Amino acid sequence: MSADTDREQLRERLLTRLGGFIQGIGLSVPAAREIVERAIADGPNADPVDIEAKARAWMLIALA
Repeated sequence: MSADTDREQLRERLLTRLGGFIQGIGLSVPAAREIVERAIADGPNADPVDIEAKARAWMLIALA
């Protein structure tokens, strides 16, 4: 599997896991997708749990 495929799969997994959170805070899916992409790019070798936590925090900041 290529790095791009791995990254895409991680992005989709995180968006699925964060779906309820995204809906609950009223963030648009395109905005959430962009934030998840940036969180992955910021730490591509980080543990997915850490990337998810970073994405959640950034989503809350985006709403401020």
